[in-house]
Amino acid sequence: MRDYQKLYENIKAFHKLKPWDKMKDTDVVGIKYSDRKEPVFFALDGLDEDSIGLSVFRDVSEYILYLDLLESEFTDADGIGEYTEKLKNIRLEFVDRGKLEDIDYNRIRTTDVKFRGKKAWPELLDFTPGFVPWSATEEDITLFERVLESFLEMFPIYSKLDFDKSFAADDVPTRYYYQAGTKDSVWKLKEEHILAFLTGGELTKGPYDLMLSQFEIRRLMMEKKNFLRNTFEVDLFYLPQPITFKEGERPRFVKMMAVADKKSGEVLLATVLTSDKSRDIQFELYKYLFEAKVFPAKIEMRGDSVLETYEMLVPLLDELDIAHSEKSKLRKIEAFRESIAEDIF
Repeated sequence: MRDYQKLYENIKAFHKLKPWDKMKDTDVVGIKYSDRKEPVFFALDGLDEDSIGLSVFRDVSEYILYLDLLESEFTDADGIGEYTEKLKNIRLEFVDRGKLEDIDYNRIRTTDVKFRGKKAWPELLDFTPGFVPWSATEEDITLFERVLESFLEMFPIYSKLDFDKSFAADDVPTRYYYQAGTKDSVWKLKEEHILAFLTGGELTKGPYDLMLSQFEIRRLMMEKKNFLRNTFEVDLFYLPQPITFKEGERPRFVKMMAVADKKSGEVLLATVLTSDKSRDIQFELYKYLFEAKVFPAKIEMRGDSVLETYEMLVPLLDELDIAHSEKSKLRKIEAFRESIAEDIF
């Protein structure tokens, strides 16, 4: 087993600093290491208002996902699975002793570092979309230890800086950038500036495109079909409880796609999704329309869906000339979700 003494000494020093008294939980600092192609990032943002810790984003894509999380609005219909959709990072979380996992406690016991009190026991977790939080791997712990050392190096500099308030003239969360090992290297950037700086002006995630071929579209349009006056509801969602498929494996949330007839309340399609790709999601709706040989008068979807149902399906619906609209609630599908939760769990 590796030596964890220095890691937990630094975690203790981090907790003693109480950086959350100085930094906002949406402040993000990027760190560039000479031996890594992409910067890594950290933020104090917690999983809820009471949590304290440090999140480390391993690359630009995880950082951009975090930005999506800050801008996402979760509704009453969303569960834990939806919340994980925007979480991909290594997280140091301080918890009560009774909530500490054995693997974290056993690591601490190999050192002479002492932790006492409420929300003072450190656990190191990996967050991955669609999965429950899980103990961080040794590779991730090694990276986290390096980032934590950089944090302790830069925080005294950061805490004394007095940035021009004009940078925060709007509501864009504050971003910072830091060159590891370089004195006085912390500077402040607005969100659009740091994204342009890191991605060359091109975000890795933009508006969704039509992912089906024109051949597939023509094939569907040529099929004999009925044009209904009915409105359909379409949504993507996670089942409320994680499922373990094999003993010892990390539990995961199962994502489903459902189509319901708004008039009758009948669920026309309920299928488990094995891929998050927009083509697969567009194809599931395409396949249903092709096999059922029906076109609804209109399709309603949640416009505020964290799983981006509306954004992914609109390109297909526009191509098929099917009317669509955004809704805050899909009553028929919500009733279906409640019923399967009761049946399964």
